Amino acid sequence: MSSKISLTQKVMLGISGAALAAVAAGCSSTGHALPPEPTDGSCRDWDYDASEGVYECDDSSSSHHGSYFYNGKYYKSKSALKSNSAFQSYHSQYIKNNSSSGFGSGSSSSGG
Repeated sequence: MSSKISLTQKVMLGISGAALAAVAAGCSSTGHALPPEPTDGSCRDWDYDASEGVYECDDSSSSHHGSYFYNGKYYKSKSALKSNSAFQSYHSQYIKNNSSSGFGSGSSSSGG
């Protein structure tokens, strides 16, 4: 029996392998490394908020459901999170490090 692999199968294996490698490396869909997921026992389900660079508790049975977690503390809203000076500093650095330089990030100028 032949063990030849078709071109389609090779492509699918390559795509699957690349996706698995990205997940194993802790990368987001943009290719940036994600911070480690919080290990706080008060929440068992986390969603990563890429726009803020932090995790949000998605555990509906937790009293922290919908809260953002940064630097060991929960914040009930984005505005509460953004009012924290340490977060402001982190966020400005996060945005700087994760700014796009690829497709669609061209420069614009206005004439005078």
